[in-house]
This record gives sequence, C-alpha cells and structure tokens, in this order.
Amino acid sequence: MAFSFLRNFFGKHPVLSNMTTVGFLYAAGDVSQQTIVGAEKYNWPNTTNIAILTGGVFGPVYYYWYRFLDKRLPGTVLKVVLKKMFLDQTVISIPSTAFFFVGLSILEGKKDIFREAKDKFPKTYMTSCMYWPAAQFINFTFCPSHLRVVYVACAAFVWTNILCYFKSAPLKNAGDGVSEKEIISIK
Repeated sequence: MAFSFLRNFFGKHPVLSNMTTVGFLYAAGDVSQQTIVGAEKYNWPNTTNIAILTGGVFGPVYYYWYRFLDKRLPGTVLKVVLKKMFLDQTVISIPSTAFFFVGLSILEGKKDIFREAKDKFPKTYMTSCMYWPAAQFINFTFCPSHLRVVYVACAAFVWTNILCYFKSAPLKNAGDGVSEKEIISIK
C-alpha cells in the first residue's frame, strides 16, 4: 500500500517528490555526520537549513538537469556515460558546491556570505571529483532516468557526511592560514 502511494506520488508529482527526497536525505546525512563526530548536542537549526536549501533548490535543479542530460545524451554506452559524467562534474557540481556554502551562509544570517565558500570550496570540490564520478557512472549506466534524482539523493547521503564535515570545519582567518578555532584557543 505505501509503496503504491509512493510510486503514484512520484509519478504525479516528480518535482515535489524529488524535493522531499533530496531534502530528507541531505538532512539525514547531516544528522549522520553529527553522530559520527560525536556531537554532544545535535545542531537542529543547521539540519533544518540543509533540508530547506537542498530540498528547495537542489531537488528541482537536479530533476531538470538529469532530464536535460538524458534528452541531449540518450543511452548508456560508455562514450555517452563519460560525457554525462564530465558535464555533471563541471556544469552542475561546481555551482552546487559553491551554492551549498553560500546558501547556508545566507540562511545562517552571516555577514560575509562568501567567506565560507572561498575557504572551503577548493578542498570540497576536489573531494567531490574523487567521489561523484564513480557514483555517477553507476547512475548513468544502470539507473532508469526517472530514478536518477532518487539514486543521486541516496549517494548524496554519503556525500553529505563528507560535505557536512567540511562545513563544520573551522574557517581560516583571512590570509594567515590560522583557523578561528586556533585563534580562540590562543586567547
């Protein structure tokens, strides 16, 4: 019964269902990352912001992006899969990764909404270049197009643990390579 409801919901409301799935799995990834690092108290406002940002922005973007890729590059032969992987890693991953940090800074009410992205984007993106191509190879080779966003959301659960680890890392102090955490401990 529940499976039938979900299948009908995904069929009738693909954007909304993808928004919900993406937001839930990214939020679950944040909670998982907080659990792994042994947080004494869960940061529910951060988890909520992640759910809002990823569900509200990434869910629809990914839905339309994968539809576009599948229409422009149909098929699962190796050459097509490699093209999709390259485009995904360059066209969508770069702005998504940057917007993750900027969007959360906006939701957190930070004055300098770009500081965290400037500090954390390079390392995060380089890490994504090691994780996502393998995940997307599976996606573009084996997943039917209507399940791409759901698959990516599941892969994103693992990725979110990595992303939230980078997000929770202290910022470097402008230009000197010293983190805020180190400055506080010196004082």
